[in-house]
Amino acid sequence: MAGNPITADELRPVLPDALGVARWVDEMVAGAPYGDVDLLVEHARAVATPLSAAELDEALAGHPRIGEQGDRMSQAEQAAPDADDAELAVRIAEGNWEYEQKFGRVFLIRAAGRTRAEILIELRRRLALDAETELATAVEQLRQIMELRLRTFFSAVALPTASDRSHITTHVLDTARGRPAPRVPVRLDAFSEGQWHELGRGITDEDGRIAQLGPAQVPAGRYRVVFDTAAYFATQDLISFFPEVAVDFEVWSVEEHFHIPLLLSPFGYSTYRGS
Repeated sequence: MAGNPITADELRPVLPDALGVARWVDEMVAGAPYGDVDLLVEHARAVATPLSAAELDEALAGHPRIGEQGDRMSQAEQAAPDADDAELAVRIAEGNWEYEQKFGRVFLIRAAGRTRAEILIELRRRLALDAETELATAVEQLRQIMELRLRTFFSAVALPTASDRSHITTHVLDTARGRPAPRVPVRLDAFSEGQWHELGRGITDEDGRIAQLGPAQVPAGRYRVVFDTAAYFATQDLISFFPEVAVDFEVWSVEEHFHIPLLLSPFGYSTYRGS
């Protein structure tokens, strides 16, 4: 469909699979045609901001729990190298039940590009949030799923897998210990419409790296990688002078890879553009 406007007739049958909210579907169809996928996604996010709690519930009616069989799209998004790990499956099922008891709805996360282990870490983190914060988090995850599905439907972009490398990656080196920093929570944000929007999350592996932090490709623009340094140093019973490190940067090319390393100690840090 490259070079051709995306029409209402093309949109109408697939929009409910991207985001099952009737108001959003109607407004998206009414706004057609769209000149390209980027314009489509930009308008889709605008129409989906905000989404009410009732609209979140409406959309969740079409989403399976993590680990459950859903439609082909959901199955593809949940594909991961550790998807057959029985112990992880039990722990996620227990977390799903605990989440539903606390918040009264199914746990929702952009599963594409995440391993089951990463999903479990994020599930445990979100269980500790208050109701208002978790509502906003769930809505943002819903928007991320919507954007990913629209790009999959209307471009050659494939769903990311847990083994793919995203357009933006990172690694963290603990300079005080002279070794990689594992289990550092990291978030990727994009800046648009005057505010930051979450694109993805991850946890550094034993080598201090996150190869799949967000989409396989992002448009040129302003982004930031946010490192939860307080959580990392707390595992060592250390106090960090910087509880959070946010690296704000510009992506100017969709052809180049952008690697954002962090050299970290309890009382200082540095960064640079890596390769």
